[in-house]
Amino acid sequence: MSDLYVDVVGNVTGLPPGAGKFGMAIAKSNRRVTYSTLDVTWNQVDFFDVPAGGSAYRDYPVLAGREVLAAQIMIDAPPLDRRALAHTIAVSGTTVQVYGGSERAYILVLMR
Repeated sequence: MSDLYVDVVGNVTGLPPGAGKFGMAIAKSNRRVTYSTLDVTWNQVDFFDVPAGGSAYRDYPVLAGREVLAAQIMIDAPPLDRRALAHTIAVSGTTVQVYGGSERAYILVLMR
């Protein structure tokens, strides 16, 4: 395991100019920043399943003004005797709507 260092101000390299003097930076033993409070990461908002032929409508006020990403993972192997259709996922403002799929699927909603 490598050593990690946390600085509250200065003393590390890799922060962009104009970053200010407040915040947190995590650096490795060579003092190079690996993560800082200036980094933007994807955060999980929800994870749920939608049945085959089913739909879901969810509202997340926390999504206001955020970039949203929604993904689906089919739960079962695709059938060999018929056509499998993925669900349609529509994101509008703070709402996520899932509909139209012929297979059961997990839905993952992320924001940053």
